[in-house]
Amino acid sequence: MDILVRNSQAASIYQAFVATGEWLGVDESSMPTFIMGGDLPEYRSVQRLKGYDDKWYIRLCTEDSYRISVDTKKIQVPHVLAFNSVLVESEFHHNTLDRRPYLLTDEKIKFTKDPPITFPVFIPTIPEYIDSCLDIIQDMDGIGHKLPRMDMSYLDRYLGFGSPHQQDKLLAKVKNRKQLAEYFAEGERRQVERMKRIMERRVKYAGGSGPLMEIPEIGPDNYEYRLII
Repeated sequence: MDILVRNSQAASIYQAFVATGEWLGVDESSMPTFIMGGDLPEYRSVQRLKGYDDKWYIRLCTEDSYRISVDTKKIQVPHVLAFNSVLVESEFHHNTLDRRPYLLTDEKIKFTKDPPITFPVFIPTIPEYIDSCLDIIQDMDGIGHKLPRMDMSYLDRYLGFGSPHQQDKLLAKVKNRKQLAEYFAEGERRQVERMKRIMERRVKYAGGSGPLMEIPEIGPDNYEYRLII
């Protein structure tokens, strides 16, 4: 679990966790592989903790490491763990006819299977987090892009970045409009190349007796939504 803390308070918060006797300070090598940041520079200012029950791991991430302020726009969520892929900000749902991803207001959709918690949990809004990812990608000057690019890929899968309607909504909300527009254009180029390769393989396996099939225009009606978590 990543917890964003103010740069000036990171050391004292870390010490307070250790002082409870329930948390142990650890280095990167002690973290499970699936939550490791590796040697990527964007995590150079992270402090790590492991619960003595071995069930919880925490990374205290400073504002510098995420390029985002604690005082940024936030939204409250029901729990620190999500069992389903649930979209809290319904205004960014890409298609009201397709209920995926689920909305927090959907009936019979549980955000988590864990017992209720007694403290509030806040996460950055979608536009704020997109700005954070884009800032890291830009600031790292060609290195250490794996994690923010992976997060952008997940957002693409959930929100449908290929839809012009979605693009317009997000571009109106973010600060890094030029970068995001370039990211959208790059995604569309990759999608066109992917479809070309698919069509070429189909022709090849069909015997190559005719011209390539026409490649449909990329748009909201034929964009490939890969909604996974």
